[in-house]
Amino acid sequence: MMKEQNAAEILKLHSQRTTEKRLAILELLMSESKAFALSDIESHLSINIDRVTIYRTLNTFEAVDLVTKMVDHQGTGVYMFNHKHHNTLSMHPHLRCKECGKITCLPSLPAEYLETLKKYQIDEMYFLMEGVCEDC
Repeated sequence: MMKEQNAAEILKLHSQRTTEKRLAILELLMSESKAFALSDIESHLSINIDRVTIYRTLNTFEAVDLVTKMVDHQGTGVYMFNHKHHNTLSMHPHLRCKECGKITCLPSLPAEYLETLKKYQIDEMYFLMEGVCEDC
């Protein structure tokens, strides 16, 4: 079984500077298979990082595909670490449990759906459904 990479190794693989703040944010996101709102990240961090720095770091991580940003039913942006298995999937929706916050990747979108999307210049696309998981 292959050893999971740590946050510092992942930052290096994505050509990102390894700073204490980036490590803290990435380690938090890697710790659970759920999406975090900016306020959740701010309150769960072990070190004090201002909100603007967290937001900029998340945008940087999104630009290099370390995180996926989704928008929940309240219009709040939530961020989830792109685990190794997540990166291998093509464009697909997600299901978030309203009770525990766990995010589940759903199957990739059908080819005919993706063909229709190719006719548009899409800047951002969020696929997040919400419900209650079988464990809750």
